[in-house]
Amino acid sequence: MQPFKDRFDELLTDILAREQDAHIPGPCASPLCAREAVARCRECHAKEPTCLECAVRAHRNLPFHWLEVWNGSFFERCDLADHGFVLYLGHHGSPCAHIPRNEQAVSFVVVHVNGVHRCRIQYCHCPGRRTEMSQLLRSDLFPASTERIETAFTCELLERYHVDFDVTKRNAQDFMRILAILTPQDQETGKVKDRYRDFMLAARFYRHLTTVKRSGQRHGDMIPGRPAKDVTVPCLTCPIPGFNLPEGWEATPSHLRYLYRLILCADGNYHLQKKIKKVDEKDEALSKGQGYFIPAEEVQPYLGKDYKKKAKGEKQSESEEDLTIMCSGLRVARAQRSGKFKSVDVSGVLSYSCEHVHFRPGATVDLQTTETWGHNDCALSRALRGTEGLQERALSYDVVCSYICHIRERFARSHPDLLPIIDELEMLLPKLHINAHQELCQIVYAFCYARGFALAHGEGVETPWAELNIAGLSTREMTAGARHDALNALYNFWNWSKTQKMGTCPAHVTTMSYSRLSPTT
Repeated sequence: MQPFKDRFDELLTDILAREQDAHIPGPCASPLCAREAVARCRECHAKEPTCLECAVRAHRNLPFHWLEVWNGSFFERCDLADHGFVLYLGHHGSPCAHIPRNEQAVSFVVVHVNGVHRCRIQYCHCPGRRTEMSQLLRSDLFPASTERIETAFTCELLERYHVDFDVTKRNAQDFMRILAILTPQDQETGKVKDRYRDFMLAARFYRHLTTVKRSGQRHGDMIPGRPAKDVTVPCLTCPIPGFNLPEGWEATPSHLRYLYRLILCADGNYHLQKKIKKVDEKDEALSKGQGYFIPAEEVQPYLGKDYKKKAKGEKQSESEEDLTIMCSGLRVARAQRSGKFKSVDVSGVLSYSCEHVHFRPGATVDLQTTETWGHNDCALSRALRGTEGLQERALSYDVVCSYICHIRERFARSHPDLLPIIDELEMLLPKLHINAHQELCQIVYAFCYARGFALAHGEGVETPWAELNIAGLSTREMTAGARHDALNALYNFWNWSKTQKMGTCPAHVTTMSYSRLSPTT
């Protein structure tokens, strides 16, 4: 720090020098222009000051820069439209030759990464022209409505917000407050008009459309075993028959089949809640049935009293009246106080991931209180979807010793087609949670005693919560549909981040391991 502190006076002088320009007032820097230079643009790097007419002309393809105009005492920030700038669509910034003579430019509010701008936009009028909405989108402007469009958001801004939300989990209101601060205040009201509600809708629609775009649906790119409209980021390391397994893998000897085993991990999270609010009942996720969450109407049959009843002729013990039975050494359900969820209608989520810590598509359910057999059965049935061609599968769950009770009977009633998979599903306890279980559980369900699991721990699904819990502060205030869309985006971002690092981690571990080996003699 000291080298900088020693030069504070010099640095402050240079910072103050940015607030003035020695060439203003002075001649315009544009060739053959004799007017006085009164404007500068600090967003154009090292741009010489010019007159207003030349400044507007130079920004034909830079419509959302702030001009700084010298008013005789100080530089005043203003929009280009304040000095006659018109943004022409469809012809790379040039006016359309078919604009009617009396056609007036449309007054617009455009929100960009550097603030809220007042603009004037002129559409293309060529024969066979595209719709106004299409012209805006192809000019990187996302409209806030479909009719009488007067507000738009730049695609750069929406993409910046999505990255910001994925990384920092900052809510849309704080994001818009920053843009309002960056915008020059209205001289009459001293305020910037609030565009928060328009922004929430535009950001939600744009995020969904870009997710669908990245899924490859429009190009017909599909991974075997996935639903046709799935928009999630899959784990490309997990074994997928017909995609990433070698030819003849089915003939692998029984003692080596663990090489192509799928390991699932399940866990509940009680931070990603949703508050009880009066909201639009028609609001639903744009990615309904396409993302990580199972629609509520498909989960409901698993939560009714009929689900936990045994088949006719089978006796039900008193201990089976509750959907969740806990090992006496681990009382997770009883640790959740009944009054803890009185102000929420969703107490959390139950999610499934693979051993590579990728969330499984369509295998997350909303919890109403605590985790129940019904929630788990519903999520597990979706997590196993597309794995019918595999020979071995395993499940790691922190209360698997209780969950395994009567699982065959439940799946025989709800998912008889999955019964062969359930019969062969190897169920184990995660290595950290196992210490809280009884001694018998620590022996029967231990990873270290199971064949072919090596150093697997089964705790991977716990790791995303430290990052995703931060988003719970904003998602719990959202409507049901908006919350699912936001969490689907965060799950996708997590999976994509893991996919990007998938190659670097093994390489790093391998290099580190070899470096510790002593040289052979």
